[in-house]
Order: sequence, then C-alpha cells, then structure tokens
Amino acid sequence: MNKVNQKKRGGSMFENGLQYVRSDFHLHTNKDKEFTYAGEPNSFVNDYVSALKEANISVGVITNHNKFDIDEYKAIRKAAKKQDIFILPGVELTVKEGANGIHTLIVFNPDEWLEGGNNHIQTFLTAAFATVHNPENRNTKSVYDLKNVFEKLDAYGRDYFIIFAHVDQNSGLFSECKGGLLESLAGFAPFKNRVLGLQKSRTRDHLNQFKRCCGYLPALVEGSDPKTITDIGKGDKCTYLKVGEYSYSAIKFALQDYRDRVSENIPDNKHGFIESISFQGGKFDGQTIMLSCELNTLIGIRGSGKSSVLEVVRYVLGLPVQMDKEYKESLVKNVFGSGGKATLSVIDKHGKRYSVSRIFGERINVLDENGNDLNINPISLFDGVQYFSQKDLSGSADHENGLLEKLISGRIGKPSHLNSCVNELVRTVERLLDVSKIPQQMTEVATLQTELEHKLSIFEEKGVAEKLKKQSGYATDTTKLDAVKNRIDAILRDIRNAFSKNAVASNALDGYSSEFNKDILDDVSAVLSLIDAQLTQIGSCIAEIEKQCSCMKDIISHLKERTDSLADEFAEIKREIKDETLDVDSFVRMTAELQKTKEKLKQLSEEASSKSKIEASFTKAIRERNDALLMTYNDYKAETERINQNQTELRIEITFKGDREGFKSQLKNDFKGTGISDAKYQAISDAFTDYAAIIEDWIICDGNKLKSIVTSGEYVKLEDKLRSQYEELLSRQVENKVDIYYHRKLLRQHSIGQRASALILFILTQDDNDIIFIDQPEDDLDNKVIYDEVITAITQKKTHMQFIFATHNANIPVLGDSERVLVVEFQETKIDVAQGNIDLDSTHKQIVDIMEGGKEAFDKRQLIYTSWH
Repeated sequence: MNKVNQKKRGGSMFENGLQYVRSDFHLHTNKDKEFTYAGEPNSFVNDYVSALKEANISVGVITNHNKFDIDEYKAIRKAAKKQDIFILPGVELTVKEGANGIHTLIVFNPDEWLEGGNNHIQTFLTAAFATVHNPENRNTKSVYDLKNVFEKLDAYGRDYFIIFAHVDQNSGLFSECKGGLLESLAGFAPFKNRVLGLQKSRTRDHLNQFKRCCGYLPALVEGSDPKTITDIGKGDKCTYLKVGEYSYSAIKFALQDYRDRVSENIPDNKHGFIESISFQGGKFDGQTIMLSCELNTLIGIRGSGKSSVLEVVRYVLGLPVQMDKEYKESLVKNVFGSGGKATLSVIDKHGKRYSVSRIFGERINVLDENGNDLNINPISLFDGVQYFSQKDLSGSADHENGLLEKLISGRIGKPSHLNSCVNELVRTVERLLDVSKIPQQMTEVATLQTELEHKLSIFEEKGVAEKLKKQSGYATDTTKLDAVKNRIDAILRDIRNAFSKNAVASNALDGYSSEFNKDILDDVSAVLSLIDAQLTQIGSCIAEIEKQCSCMKDIISHLKERTDSLADEFAEIKREIKDETLDVDSFVRMTAELQKTKEKLKQLSEEASSKSKIEASFTKAIRERNDALLMTYNDYKAETERINQNQTELRIEITFKGDREGFKSQLKNDFKGTGISDAKYQAISDAFTDYAAIIEDWIICDGNKLKSIVTSGEYVKLEDKLRSQYEELLSRQVENKVDIYYHRKLLRQHSIGQRASALILFILTQDDNDIIFIDQPEDDLDNKVIYDEVITAITQKKTHMQFIFATHNANIPVLGDSERVLVVEFQETKIDVAQGNIDLDSTHKQIVDIMEGGKEAFDKRQLIYTSWH
C-alpha cells in the first residue's frame, strides 16, 4: 500500500497539499554540555543534518539544556533547509518545581523571537538564570517556577508553545509534579493554550491524572533526546505531523489539532484517487491542478469556474449526466474548446499509476505507467466514484432507483443471460403469431384442394384422366421430389451454419497457461483434441451430405430430362383428345398443384401440432427471465441490507417489481389511443406483474384476463398495439420499488434541505467509494447541518476516500481542514487556478476575501459576534 505523503516523481513536498512529516521535538546539538561529537568542528553542521535526513526527520526542534546558541541554530537551519528539513528554535528549560526540576521544552516562533537580528530567546534565558551559576548543566534549575515561565514569556508578546519532556522519567512532569501541584498549575490561565504536548509519555495513569487535573489532553509527541549524532532519530516511537508548509504556525496548529494532525506512523493509503488534472487547450490551457488524496476544495466567487473543473473530471471519467444535461454538455464544450484535452493522473489502491485522457468529442484513453493502452473503463480503476452536481442531492430524492444505483456504484450488473431470455420470448411470440395464422391458412389450402379435386373429377368422368395419367404422374413425382430436395437443403443449411461457428474446440485454451496446474491443462488439451477429431468427422459427414444432395439434384434433373424426352408422346395423347370443352394442358398443371396443396396441408398440420411446444418454450423463457430479474433483485436487497446496517439515519426498502405507479404510467403511454380509462389501467397494472405477463395472456390465453377488464372494442385496439410493439414491450422491465426513509419518514416527504442533508450524510458514511465529488452541496444545506454533521463526516472519512468539493461556504475548507484549497478565477479568455492548502497564509487571505467578504467584513462580523456574548 502506498503512503499518503509519498513524494511525487520530481515534485515538491506539498504540491498535493498537506502531508505527514516526521518530527523530533527534543534535539540536542554540539553546544549542549551533554552532547558528544568526535568529528571535525567544521563538519558538525553537515554531519548533523545528514543524520536528520538519514532518520527521515523533516521537522526538528533544537532544545539544548538551558541554552540557545543563535549562530549554531542559524547554521543548522540553513543547511537543513537545503535538504527540505525545517528547524525551529527552542530550549530545554529546567523549571524549579520538584526535587530535580521539571524539564520543559519551549518552542519559539523564530519570526518573532529572532526578528530583525534580535535574540529575545537569549534575553529570556539570561533573566531565567540571573543569579544561577553553570546554567548549562541539565540539572541546574532556573529561578522561575512554571507560573513565572508563563508570565515572563507572555510578557514578550511573542508566540511560543510548551512540551513537557520525558514526562514519566526523572525531571519529567509526572515524576516531579504531584497531583496537587499539577492541579494548581493547570488552573493558571495560559496553561491550556501554551502546553501543547507531552513527550515520551508511556503511562496511562499519568495521562488520566493530567486529564483529571487539567481538563484536557495535549498531543503525545516524541523526541530522540540525542547525546551523539548516532542517537538522532532513535527511539521506540515516532511522531508524524500533518502540515501544509514548513512554518511555526503550521507546526503549532498540527499539535493543537492533534487528533487529526498527529500520528505515530504515516497512514497507509488504501483507496484510489486522482493525483492531478492537466490541460491542453481550452480555458485551462497549460495548467496542471494537483490534488490531495483527501479533501480538496475549489473556491471562488459565483461564476468563477469552480463547476467547470468538476465537469471536466466527470467528462474525462465518462460519468453520465443526471440533471441539466444540455447545460453541462455546453459547459464542457466551452471549457475544452476545439481540440481541447484533459488528462487525469490516477493512482489505484495498489499504488499503480494510470493516465486517463480525453480530447473533447473523442473516446476515453486509459494508459498504464508504461504507456500501454488498456482499453478499459476508467471507473474500473476505483472501488467507487460518486458525483453529484448542483441540485442533484435534492433532486435525487424523487428518483430513488437512480439514487440507489449511484450508491451501489455499478457493483451489480445485469445478468448476462437476461437478453437471451428476452430474445427467446420475442422469437416464440413470432412463432406463435405464425401458428395462430395456421387454421385460416389450412382452411384456404383445403378449399383450394377441394376446388382442384372437383376440376380434376371432370377429367375423370370424361376418361381424359386415364389418358393423361402418365404425364400427370411424371409431374406429381417431380413436385414431390422438389419438396424433398428443399427440405434436405434446409436441414443441410442449418447444420452447416451451426458447424461453421463451432468447428474447432482445441483453440479454447489458446494463449492460456497455468503456473500451478499444467498437468490438468494438458489433460484438458488432450480431451479437446479428441473432440476436434469428432468435429472433423462431423465436418466430413456434412461434406458427404452435400455430396449426396448434389446426387439428389442430378437424379431430379434426370427425371426432368426423362419427362422432356416424352414430350412428343404427351403431345400426341393431347391431340387425340377431341373434347374442346376441356383444357387438356391445365390437367397436368392442376395435378401438380394438387400435390403441392397436399404437401402444404401436411406441413401446416405438423406446425399446428407444435403450438404446445412453442407455448412451453414461451413459458420457460418467462420463468428464466423472472429468475434472472429475481437474482438481480436479491443482489440489490443484500446491498440495501448492508447499507442499512452501516448507519441508522436512513433505511432503504426494496420491493420486487414493486413500482406499480411507474408501470401504470408506462401502460398509459404505450397504449395511448385505445380509449382505456385510468381505472382500467389501474386494474391492468394490478392484474399483471409486467408486460411479459400481459403478452402471455394475449398470445397464449386468447386475452381472457384482458377481456375481463376492457371492452371488446378496447381489446381490438389493445391487441393491435401488442401485435405491433411486442418486441419493444418484452424488453422493458417493471422497476423494483425503492423507498428511502429518513428518521422513519419517507425521504420524498421531507423538505428539500432535509433531503439534501440526509443524502449527503448518507453518501459520506458509506465506505465503498474511492472518490466523492460534489458541486456546491451547501446550496441545499444550512450552516448548522454543514458544521454539525457534514464536516464531522468529512473529517472522519477523508483518510479513506478522496473528496473534491466546489463550494462558496467557508466551513467546508476551514473546518474540514482541507488538504488542498484551489482558488478558481475566471478571466476574459481563460480560467486560472491558484493552488494552496489550509496551512498557507496566502490561502487564508483568499478564503477571507472570497468567502467572508474580505478582512474588514470578517473582522466586523467577529466583533459583532463577540458583543453578543
């Protein structure tokens, strides 16, 4: 698993926002009496910084015993900065409480305590040891007790914070300061604001004592307390701070917000995320937007282009538009421009990198880190992606099925055989419609047969039939053999088509190998070879049948030649018949026609007898279709039960084919013009589960159930609709009914704000998504909901998923502690994105200017709020 603060190739430390850095709050140097360095004096600084780098320490505080050497500090700070290491000034002060004194780490803001070439740290230390000899000894107590320390430091009007050193050991807070004294110290006003850490705390009872006496717990931090260079970074635990820049204020805030900003290790990143978005052409031409794997907020005034960034991401990933499709398509077109291209750099949960790009109007391209085209859907790189544009949250409450589909994120697909079931239904309906025509066809053919027999009987009565018996016999034989030949040709055609698709079996394993079961695959290959041999024999049999068909054709041709050779004989017989009332030539033709009608009646009779088999096929196809739909329903039901178990605010209920109102509405639309009333449509939707059931009643049961609901005139029109639309109707499904309850009340019955609040909370509490991006969620939420519920959910979940929010509500970036803050500004021909994070002063100013109406408005509002209390 990749670490969340892993540096990007060729990138700077904080280009993706806040990162975890190892921090050591208790460092000693060569200027400390207890520190030993045997190397060359001129090499100390470089050796020291190299040791910091080797230990992966990015933030260090120099805290020598009762001493601060400004020249050494500046030298180390300068050399460390070149290695991307930040050094803060401090001191390990021995406060006079207790038998041995309390070792107290004081960390100073260098911009204030060392400003303008001054050294106020030394001024403080000089006063602290005004009457003390050998102050640099670790056991030498200052003249100040802890209360004096706070008072004297505060008097300078410069920022600092305190960490108590090795609190469980000698000279540690708990060893030297018993309960009563600790409680009295904790009652001193600056204590809670200034004491931000306990170093090397290992005893739970001591922590409980501190919390009981002081009313809070500060951050638990580590420091290696080195006596030599080789000791730097040593210890059984480490401290990592989550910061967005190397500054005193960022370090201090991380300690104040230690629950979210301090860790004993670098958290593993277990979800996929978008690392960056790069643009070529269009409104963002030439820009690369770097993203955090946690919370990203796009801020800017209305119309600045915040939504454009999200719509680009949606378009490149190929996510469908739910609402305002025309507007969003126009927006994307305007952002990309002609030939515009956007590329997402993506990292999956396994740490593998991919490039997902799209030129406007073209297909999506997904490449692996080696540049190979994967030809896959980019969404498959993530466990789940949720996108909600403006108004999607409130609007989704009226489309529960679509919302459930989004929440499940495509984890449930349609059964592969569902389409084949529908196709089988369509085919059987076609066959049944053909079969339904057979009685009429048989009547027509039987009438023709009777007419022919009557006409031929006249020839019999006049003795002509006997004279033409030979010629008519030849014609009848030819007709019969032609029918036989056509039937064999049809059989051969079906066999040939089936065989051409399945002529070889052994290629089923082409390109496949097994590392562990080679012997099994060899056995299967042998079996496939035997099957191939049998298939080859089948092919030979087909070739032999084709040969015999050719022979049959020759035989029939021979019969026709024989018939032709008797032409003179037949003509002579016709001339001998002197009856001018008879058309002698028609006798032979009618005899052949009679044979054809007999063959047709036989064929129709066989087809009529197959109706029960076709109806059985239809019933089977309906059953298999319902089984497939039920399987999908059960998958959805399992997902909803899992979702219900994960939280208590919302409950989802799903009913198989339960959307009866939707079915009724579809019936009205499909059967428009039949004159059926609303009440009858209701009756139909109650009587039939879906269109397949309606068509089954019509095609198999002669519409008995339908006829009991509608009039005969309405049924005729309804039957016409079914006959012309059955293929389309069979492909439709009655949706499962999805009901979402919020606090035991149907979601759709809540107000827009309540709906949006419920849904965003619900979305944020799911663990099955890698990325969630929402465009201006505050449009439907009030500030109290955002602060009380949404921010809480974000801060809890952002280590496990990536959030990308476009917002003009300051609560989200500020209280959500946004790892990445992107300020979007619309220019005349382009959109600029200034990139920062919540720790940067420049970002603070932008948030105040854009989201609070400027510093003056912000200050005035703060003044008014204060006056209310």
